Amino acid sequence: MPLPPPHAHRWTLAALFLAALLYAIPRAHAAQSNRFERKVKVPTPAVKSFTILPPFATTVGTSRPTATGAPTRQPAADSQDAARAIAKTYLTETLGFPETEFVIKNVVTTSSGVTAVYARQLINGLEVVNADVNISIKNGQIVALGDSFYRGARPSRPDLDALSDAASTTGKSPADAFKALASFVGAPTPTTVNVTVPTLTNDRPITSAAPVFEITSEIAEGPVPVQYQYVQNGNNLILAYAYQLKQTMHWYHGHVNVQTSEIEAVNDWAAAALYPVIPVGQQSPDNGPIVVVDSAAVILANASPNGWHDDTTTRGNNVNTQPNTPDRNKNVPPDGGADLDFTRYAPVFATANPNDYAAGAAVQLFYLMNIAHDLTYQYGFNEISGNFQTNNYGKGGLDGDAITARAQDSMGVNAPYFMTPPDGSKPTATMQLFTLTTPNRDSDFDLVIPHHEFFHGVSSRLTGGPANPNCLSEFEAAGMGEGWSDMFALAVNVLDKQSITRDTAMPFAPYVAGIQVGLRTYPYTSDMAVNPSTYSFLALDAYQEVHKAGEVWASMLWEVYWNLVDKYGCGPIEQADLAHGNALWLQLIMDGLKIQECNPNAVTARNAILTADLVLTGGANYCLIWNGFAKRGLGAAALPGNYVDSFTVPPECA
Repeated sequence: MPLPPPHAHRWTLAALFLAALLYAIPRAHAAQSNRFERKVKVPTPAVKSFTILPPFATTVGTSRPTATGAPTRQPAADSQDAARAIAKTYLTETLGFPETEFVIKNVVTTSSGVTAVYARQLINGLEVVNADVNISIKNGQIVALGDSFYRGARPSRPDLDALSDAASTTGKSPADAFKALASFVGAPTPTTVNVTVPTLTNDRPITSAAPVFEITSEIAEGPVPVQYQYVQNGNNLILAYAYQLKQTMHWYHGHVNVQTSEIEAVNDWAAAALYPVIPVGQQSPDNGPIVVVDSAAVILANASPNGWHDDTTTRGNNVNTQPNTPDRNKNVPPDGGADLDFTRYAPVFATANPNDYAAGAAVQLFYLMNIAHDLTYQYGFNEISGNFQTNNYGKGGLDGDAITARAQDSMGVNAPYFMTPPDGSKPTATMQLFTLTTPNRDSDFDLVIPHHEFFHGVSSRLTGGPANPNCLSEFEAAGMGEGWSDMFALAVNVLDKQSITRDTAMPFAPYVAGIQVGLRTYPYTSDMAVNPSTYSFLALDAYQEVHKAGEVWASMLWEVYWNLVDKYGCGPIEQADLAHGNALWLQLIMDGLKIQECNPNAVTARNAILTADLVLTGGANYCLIWNGFAKRGLGAAALPGNYVDSFTVPPECA
């Protein structure tokens, strides 16, 4: 019975906006940002941000005459024509841009009688993708202005015919730049990139909206149009390939440097999903309220290159989630609609019957399972290692095994579980209600429980290899499975808080237990007076049960964790920065699972972690690891199966 928790950081992805409106304030020349709400979803490293220049001075809301002497009222069509003329006059006469250096993209009249004119800058006949002027006009007067046109030196006209030549050596090929974009957004490496190069003719100017190239690839839903465009970066203009890469849940507008294949800008036209959840790190409703989490802030693109959703519901490549309550009408995947907005499912706790928010529980479980999927991917639980995905994107392993996750399962109480078949077969995560309080409490919202359960799948697939899920079946090995799951859940959801130290008494799942001690015999802590667990406890009759045995193993892992954190510090665990002790600890745990024998015992599992450190760091943490295990009785003289404490360490660590 595995139990996992949420974690305290919000995982941030770089965000860019390809346009912004700067409204001039009369006479004060102040600017107010009114950016387009199109978020970029890109993995780190972050893209360069655009420099938006302040608008040139303009008189706003005065009786400034127009070039056409436009009347104060006229039909909508005439109003748009007049507004277009006013905008052209302003761009050419006031801002000083010839008509060859801009194109009016749209003219839109609002219900308030304001007509907005949107212009895009052209240089050498190419659009500058982040150079826009928007002019708002009412009754023949300019009432608001936004301006991000480029004012720097003009580059020489590029030889696009030479660049379009497949044999060109003057820059990167469209195919290579496309592969760079795919890598940057976390898409699978394309195995096929077919580039069509249309013939450029005199009657088809390079300002044409038609693509200069068209790419077909298995990572795109359809042909990818490619154009040449400029990207302004401060006082520089960079010639870029502009791609429109459409995938199942993303539609990237990416700009890649023609000379270097460096990513200059990426915007995702897809809307981000919104989840009303107890976020990772808050542990339960006792520790924090429901908040709305934006998927763009938490999805790790290398692990989930097409996002978390296959459709508008809680179904995706990594997990398919729905309630399993006594009310069959409720047992459908929650649907967020075209905008993937699940906020209407926000649960209300307190005295409410948990079945009243069964859909919200499914959203919470979907979020937590995906968080765990993306996190463990960073530490090596990937396709080839047997992770849980419907589509492995050609990266190895067997497809077809996304998690089937059931929220509020009505087939039992107080006993959530995770079932792990071999790689290629679907595992099942089942969350249940706990009846230890009135009203009952839902294990979907005690975040250590879902993450505990998820890690059962990890330890089962990694120990003995993904084709053999039977290598944690003997008593001691199964008990360690519980211990690994407890510690993973705590590491993700609790232990990164600055208020937590090694001597903090940390109960496990106190929310569903309804008491502060939680579901375990002792809280986890380095304080032996509070948690006296040692290796010899495994000989006690009371500890001949896998969860009890797991407490002993988790207490040992707790000591190793804190030895590493006390030396190297603690960082955002999702970043997998092994310079931090908590990330190093999780990497050693994951590597140790892969190294250890089928059905290990505590001694051989300890040795696998030592071996993992030897391989990874050259044994830099040899004594930190030994001292952690020896403190809890698994020292140098401990023997498999005799359960006699040994507190000694190798001589070099004494």
